[in-house]
Amino acid sequence: KTRPTKNQPNMGLLKNIDPILIPDLLHILRSMGHGDRLAIVDCNFPAALVATQTTSKKHCTLTCPLPPALNAICSVLPLDFFSETQAVHMSPQDGVEMHPDGVGVRIALKEAIREHCP
Repeated sequence: KTRPTKNQPNMGLLKNIDPILIPDLLHILRSMGHGDRLAIVDCNFPAALVATQTTSKKHCTLTCPLPPALNAICSVLPLDFFSETQAVHMSPQDGVEMHPDGVGVRIALKEAIREHCP
C-alpha cells in the first residue's frame, strides 16, 4: 500500500463519498424513506434530546458549517419532492435583528437550499 502524499489526498475507503458524511449519518440516510425528515441544526438546538425520540435514536455531530453539510447530504440523498416543502429553515422572530455572522450563514444556507430545490 502507498500512503497519500501532499498532492494525493487521503480519500478514505469509499469513493466519491464526502468525508463530512460520517458512518452513523450514512446509516441514517440509507434508512430514510419518503416522508422522513432530517434536521441539520446548530449547537443551540437540543439535538441529543430530540434524537432519543427518533427511530434511529442517533445524534450525529458534524464539525462543519451548515451549507457544506447540506451539500454533502444532498450528494447521496435526493430531496423528497412528494411533499410540498423539501427544506425549511429557522429565522429570527419579528423585531429581532440577526447578528451579521448569522446573516452570512443564512444567505449561504438559502443558496444551498435553492441549489437542491429547483
